[in-house]
Amino acid sequence: MSDHFRHLFFIGPREKLPEPLENALLRELPDLFVQVSADWRALVKKAEREKVVPTLILVDEGFGAANANLLPEFREKFPNAVLCLTFNGEYGSRQHIRDCLNTGVINNVIPMNLRLDLWLYAIQIMLQGGSYMPPDLVELLDAGPGTRLEKARGPQDTKNNGGVDMVGSLTPRELEVLALIAQGHQNKNIAANLSLSEHTIKLHIHHIISKMGVSNRTEAAAAYLQFQRSLEGGI
Repeated sequence: MSDHFRHLFFIGPREKLPEPLENALLRELPDLFVQVSADWRALVKKAEREKVVPTLILVDEGFGAANANLLPEFREKFPNAVLCLTFNGEYGSRQHIRDCLNTGVINNVIPMNLRLDLWLYAIQIMLQGGSYMPPDLVELLDAGPGTRLEKARGPQDTKNNGGVDMVGSLTPRELEVLALIAQGHQNKNIAANLSLSEHTIKLHIHHIISKMGVSNRTEAAAAYLQFQRSLEGGI
């Protein structure tokens, strides 16, 4: 089974990954299996019994804070899995987010209250082996431990709005590339889809990021999805 399907482990209380959210994920990614447990040991034993190797492991912030010493074991047990810390609500001054990242084992963070389309996109990026962290959290981590994390949300909103405003400035080919990025495709898949070289795709992505005034492809994709929602009357 594991040869044909991808597997996502969520380590934490079931209520932190509500069934409606899990169902939306499974509708978007029908080749995905999700396993939820607050008992890491039991999840490992089940995976070994079923010969399952997770592609992505989501670690609830509460579990991570209480079991930071276990995080290196996750990496040792599943060296090819992407590890991501999840959190609910505002960043606040949660030092344990920093503590989990400081282990060097987890390099991804995702808010569980992110808008659904953006949340699904971020999950797809990580399932493809990419990484995701809210840009405002990156800024706060760079600013040092004395800064309260929620303070960065204002500039983030402004940056995203600018990206949305600039989607219309892209060429038709750049829009094609951006649409595929927003669907979670990596450069080699985009190149194959559009019959272009990976080098050309990288140039297009560079131009897209520059024109939109965003920092990376994740922000560009988020702005594109927001732009699409605005066309549909979603915002």
